[in-house]
Order: sequence, then C-alpha cells, then structure tokens
Amino acid sequence: MTWADVPDPSKVIKSAFLRQFATNAKIILRNEQGLFVMDMAKHTKAKEPGIYYRGPAQYEVKIRRKGVAVSRTFDTFADALQFKATKVSKIDGDTFIDKTREKRTRLSTVIDLYMTEESPKKRGAKQEINRLLAWKKEDIASYPIISVEITDIVAWRDRRVSEGKAPSTIYNSLNLLSAVFKWARQHGYKVDNPCEGVARPKANEGRCVDLTDANEKRLLSACDDGPIWLIWVVQIAMHTAMRQGEIRALKWKDVHETHIHIPRSKNGSARDVPLTSAASACINAMRNILPRRLDGWVFGDPDADADDGGFTTWHVQYHYRTAIKRAGLAGELTFHDLRHVGCTRLAPLHRDCFELAKTTGHKDPRMLMRYYNPSIVERVAQIRARERALVTG
Repeated sequence: MTWADVPDPSKVIKSAFLRQFATNAKIILRNEQGLFVMDMAKHTKAKEPGIYYRGPAQYEVKIRRKGVAVSRTFDTFADALQFKATKVSKIDGDTFIDKTREKRTRLSTVIDLYMTEESPKKRGAKQEINRLLAWKKEDIASYPIISVEITDIVAWRDRRVSEGKAPSTIYNSLNLLSAVFKWARQHGYKVDNPCEGVARPKANEGRCVDLTDANEKRLLSACDDGPIWLIWVVQIAMHTAMRQGEIRALKWKDVHETHIHIPRSKNGSARDVPLTSAASACINAMRNILPRRLDGWVFGDPDADADDGGFTTWHVQYHYRTAIKRAGLAGELTFHDLRHVGCTRLAPLHRDCFELAKTTGHKDPRMLMRYYNPSIVERVAQIRARERALVTG
C-alpha cells in the first residue's frame, strides 16, 4: 500500500482501514520521498488492565470506578502500576499504607530533625535542646519510630518517678516528646503518638516561700560578696517577681522610673511591671553603682556565650548557689523561690489574683490563689472598707 492509496492522510490515525495492516503497533506508508513510519501504539494496552502504552516512557493510567474518573501518565510501567493500585484502593475505601520509611527511621533521627527545624524557632531553644539530647540517650531513641509504643513511655515515666524526679520535670519532657511525634505526623510520618493517653504525674503543691527578715539580710550580705551584679539581680527578683530569664534580658531603655517594660516574656507576650517604692529605690541605687555597658544591656546579652560578654543562666545559678551556701541557706531557697517571695509580697498590694497576674505574667491567675489567704476578719474589713468608699463616692 502506498501513500497515494490513503483517501485522507490527515486521518490516518483514525482510519480503521489502515489499522488492519499494522504490525507491532506500527504502520509503514510509502510516498515519493521514501518511507513514512507512523506509531500506532497510542492506546496499546500494557500487561495490566487500565494501563496503556503510548510510546517510549509513556504509560497512561485510566481509571473509571464508582463514578470516579482518573487519568495520569508515568515514565515507567512500575510507577503507573503503583499509582493505579493506590488510587483504586483509596476509591474502594481500603487504603494500603506503606510504612517502609517509618521502619527505617529511628526516633533519634526524628529528634535531630526536630532540633534542627523547630527548636531554633522557640524562645527557650537551649533548654529544649538539652531535653531532646536527654531523650536521645534513652533506649527508645534507637528504636524505629514506628516501634515506640505507649508501654515504652509508661515505663520511662515510672522509672523517672522512682528516681525522684519532680513531676514538672517529667511533665515537660513528656510534652516535648509528644510535640516531636506531632511534628513527625505533620511531615508525613505514618505513626501514632505514643505519648497521648499517658497519665502525667500529679503536680506537687505550689511552694509558698517565707523569707524572714533575718534570712534576707544573710542572703543579701552573701550576695554582696559575689559579683557586683548578683545583689541587684536577687533584689529585682524579690521586689518584682520577675523571672530569671526576664531579668537577664533587661535593657536600660526598658527600665523606667515607674515600671519595667518586658518586650517579650516567657509566654510570648509583652507586659509592664509596676515598681513598688522598694523596687524603685533598688533600681535607682543600681543606676548609680552598676557600670554601664555600651551595648545597652543591664547585665549582658542573655543569648551570647560567656566568652562573648553574655549573661547566661549558668552565671546566675552558679554564683547564686555559692552565695546561698555562704549564707547557710543551702537547700532552702532556690533562685526561682525568689519569684515566690516577690508574689507573696506583691499580693497584698493588688486587688485580686487577676490584677496580680498582670504584674507577674502568670497565664493562669489560679496559680496565684495560694498567695491570697486573708482571714475572715481581714476579708470583712476589706468588704466594709469598700462599702464605705462607695457610700462616700
């Protein structure tokens, strides 16, 4: 058959007449210039129903099932076959989940990814990374992520409790590992979160620290024998109930006559801390005695290393503990206890725990209820005083 024998060459693909002469999915026509070869394999069925070979590196999948129509082309038959199997399974509601990656990925690897991608975004990145490094030392860190079960987490919790770890320490570590698993799920890892459903240890009763005048005098005297900044850090904590991290991050531009502005607190929001008369006197004395830094920090950059002029948590904790030992109060008063001291002293100066929370930065005002314990006589006196104020206008 020659080219001239074809009634309409433009319709050669559709011509049923020419299809009967196709050999090996091709048809050869002859014209004046020579041979003309046309590939007739556009819809040649492959070995699998619903997959068609359209030419080199062209495997088309066509699915019509339960009212759903899907069509897609792949470079290889294997890819086309996998796509068809997955799509049909989903349409039928019987999805097969391939967990090969989860079996090959160890928990330690996911923790590393979390430390690299998520932890640096957080304000307490250093503390979080230290907790994650502690998790990497656990046996379960070597397990494939899919093999970590709730029983493993419960066993870890019980061991930490038996070691005498504080409930808050266990609680924070569990919540962090739970966040790692949530992050893994959001990034395509097909795993359950084994931390969900694990009961957290019951929190201890909140500490109510009572620093007597005599012990306060001993503490400040011991601090005066330490670095020049130590006594000011301790006094600010007692007078304002500010957190250690907030004190370390103080800049002179945020220290005012009436208040201290905290641009970003632990919970991520800004707040203003009003200064009592005692706090104001402390700040004024500090202005006159503490050497001024050229970088604007009151004590030093809280995020820099000590060798680079930073003012780290280690600085505060080490020198504070040394002072506590000199004062004979070792084991009785942690630095965080100074925040409790501050809350106790500020509570009577505020109308209620909601007002106090604005000063201290507590998210949940109920945390401050323990600082409000007036007797019935005091409560009656307060109520009647307010009554008189309303009557007199």
